[in-house]
Amino acid sequence: MSARAPTQADIDAFRDAAARFATGVTVAAAAHEGLHHAITATAFASLSLQPPLVLLALDRAGQLIGMVRDSGHVGLSVLSEEQAAIGRRASQRGRRLQALVDEAPTTTGVTGAPLLIGALAWFDCDVESISEHGDHAIIVGRVVAAACTDGEPLIYFTRGYHRLGAAIGGPRD
Repeated sequence: MSARAPTQADIDAFRDAAARFATGVTVAAAAHEGLHHAITATAFASLSLQPPLVLLALDRAGQLIGMVRDSGHVGLSVLSEEQAAIGRRASQRGRRLQALVDEAPTTTGVTGAPLLIGALAWFDCDVESISEHGDHAIIVGRVVAAACTDGEPLIYFTRGYHRLGAAIGGPRD
């Protein structure tokens, strides 16, 4: 059996296909030595119930991954549809390190990580592990505290924000 040479999808085709996956919008944040940083992150998922773990992918070249490594903590706030402006602000390149935390109302989690007030849900996490794949680092966070409130989620689809449409049933229907 001969080994097949690895292939790679066209980057534009990959980007377009990935944009067809609708996801919620989170703001990932960390605090270390008096500095705070937050970014918009859509590569987030719950991973395990026992123990409670979440998964987050961050750009390896970004500022936040360094703060997460240094602090050992990350806060994840799931944005509500009313928080689209916060999502846009946190996704802007070149903003000041402290800017979003200064502009949006936050609280501090058990770990010291910033969490957005008014978020649909939040997860305060200790870093369980970090591994690097491609241009991103995958963080597995052990959830030490979590909370949620009623409301509608902010959805990211085809490179833009959307509101949730009418429910058509769930996986158990």
